[in-house]
Amino acid sequence: MDIRFLITFMEVAETRHFGKAAENLYLTQSAVSARIKQLEEYFNSALFVRNRNSLQLTAAGEKLIPYAEQLAKTLNQARQALSDENVQQLSIACTPNAWDVYLKQNLTGLKNAFPEVAIKADVLTNEQLMRLVHEHAIDLAVTTIPFKSDDVETIELSSSKLALYQTKSLDMLDKAADNSQFIYMDWGKKYNEKIDKLYPGSRQAKLRTSSLQVALEYLADNAGAMILPEEFAQSILKQYELSKVSTLDSLEVKCYLIYLKEARETWLGELIEFLE
Repeated sequence: MDIRFLITFMEVAETRHFGKAAENLYLTQSAVSARIKQLEEYFNSALFVRNRNSLQLTAAGEKLIPYAEQLAKTLNQARQALSDENVQQLSIACTPNAWDVYLKQNLTGLKNAFPEVAIKADVLTNEQLMRLVHEHAIDLAVTTIPFKSDDVETIELSSSKLALYQTKSLDMLDKAADNSQFIYMDWGKKYNEKIDKLYPGSRQAKLRTSSLQVALEYLADNAGAMILPEEFAQSILKQYELSKVSTLDSLEVKCYLIYLKEARETWLGELIEFLE
């Protein structure tokens, strides 16, 4: 059975016209008629009732439609799978903050360096990243919090000192964090404990979030102060009218690349070296 016969059948069933079906399929009308005739002979059933001014499906034709649709769908999936056979697929995922601090700026460079690789990128929680890496569901993970696992390799991709910034509309300088206008960014337990000691007033924050984008969208409409990585902050100073109050010399936020140890021995090795 030639699958093209079923595709022709579906087109005739849709248009209810041999001529229109032939036009849509770039066939002659006689070729369409011949295919339908062969189908009817194969199934030993009439598929259409041919009247002078109309074309109607028979009961057998109605029953055939879902099977024809499923077969056509399966064929297209098979064609796609075969066409993708030689294309390398990279699945990379990161936490929201790792996206803003690192991957957002480097994804284009990665794609340009490996144009033959099809990239699937997602933003997930750190817990999801850990689970999916171990399940081989993603190839690479980028996060600000390294995994505690003996099965993975961890590479430091970037490091940036944290600093306190405030909107220029505030007139509090060093005391900017000692008030309810502080936006509390969750950088992880290790960072948070040190920030709490440096700025006890940060506990009064009216907004606490683990997402840089949430914090910045809030900051766009409200005066406030928050702690940001210096390198990242440089790209948004003008946009959000920020000024740096002070650098937290003892605190650096880092981004890590994480992958299963055996991945280094596959085609991913070259890609990992590029990110390093």
